[in-house]
Amino acid sequence: MLIDKVKYMQGYVRVRLYGYAPERFLNLCSSRNILIWNLEYHEEQYEFCISLQGFRQLKPILRKTRTKLIIIERTGLPFVMRRYRKRKLFFAGIVLCCALLYVMSLFVWRIEVNGNLHETDSSIIKFLEEKKVYHGLLKSKIDCEKIEEELRAGYEDIIWASAKLNGTMLIIDIQENLATNQQAQEQQSETATPSDLVADKEAQIHSILTRAGTPKVEKGARVKPGDLLVEGKNPVLNDAGEVANYQYCVSDADILGITQYSYHDSFPLQYEDKVYTDKKSTAYGIRILNSQFTFPHFLHKLKKYDTITDEYDLKIGDTFYLPLILLRETRREYQVETKQYTKEEAETLANEKLKEFCKELSEKGVQIIENNVMIVTDGKNCTASGSLKVIEPIGSRKATSMTDLPQEGQMEDESDGDSD
Repeated sequence: MLIDKVKYMQGYVRVRLYGYAPERFLNLCSSRNILIWNLEYHEEQYEFCISLQGFRQLKPILRKTRTKLIIIERTGLPFVMRRYRKRKLFFAGIVLCCALLYVMSLFVWRIEVNGNLHETDSSIIKFLEEKKVYHGLLKSKIDCEKIEEELRAGYEDIIWASAKLNGTMLIIDIQENLATNQQAQEQQSETATPSDLVADKEAQIHSILTRAGTPKVEKGARVKPGDLLVEGKNPVLNDAGEVANYQYCVSDADILGITQYSYHDSFPLQYEDKVYTDKKSTAYGIRILNSQFTFPHFLHKLKKYDTITDEYDLKIGDTFYLPLILLRETRREYQVETKQYTKEEAETLANEKLKEFCKELSEKGVQIIENNVMIVTDGKNCTASGSLKVIEPIGSRKATSMTDLPQEGQMEDESDGDSD
């Protein structure tokens, strides 16, 4: 591939050789290191390609071997330049285009963020804009090390950041600490005020695993909202087995309770549906930085339609992005038709909605153990109602009430006063 480009830049010709001793001609070219390629033999004549530099060295060889050459084809940049040598505006346009590309290569036209899970691309790009790093900024004004430091300082969950320039792109690679939230909760629990865990809904305790605090319920117990589940203080007993003091803490426990969710969903059997026709209209536009221009739609005048917009980044290669985005806006006409679900279709749709509701509960850590939802279809509506029996985490925080216990010395003083 590279050799072909070099040959094109230097220019070459394809010639036909005939005469008295063509084989001797080829041997002399080989002995004088004149390169020829794509050699073919046709009816006592040879055809081959040779560079312009090599072609200029053939005159003494042709005279010695009494052979002749006919140029069949000319290929390469020198011939193109010669063909358009009188078109000055053409070459001026090429020079202007190259100069424009060079100027645009001095700026950053695209910022790409990789490795982010919690933080979105838009939030990081907005953060960079606040730090004076934006699309269209000169690459010479970008300090990659400073950007890395600002990202680590600006986001607590970013533990590693890398910024690099590639073409007209600024590539930001980051790594987030997935355990940051858990560590923050642990640190907060060490310094927070003592708290209890109380029931936030009516439930039956399915299991309880206490890590900090004193459990006040057991498996199988029924609780109501506000009932104490885990108390944020641990009693300290003296030698007599009596409570001498309390150690306060932030209660921590995994408590699962059996609860019920009521479910109700109803929709009419008759509905309106979009039916797309064959009519559509397409318009094109461009966006330069923050300015956008779209040509109007001329082909069809559509009453009701959906609009689909496609964007295409203009770039040279993989990393040389330009500050120009091509837009294609397509409008598809549709008509609204009134349809009606059959009983089977309505029940299928109701089941899909119920499955979606159950999926949302599962994503929240809720385990469904019993489904008591009934689906009923009459002439007008389809109704799904009932309840779901589930196992889910329960408990909310409440400040621990402090208990004042009399000190041992104070009790002795009071008893002495009574004796007097």
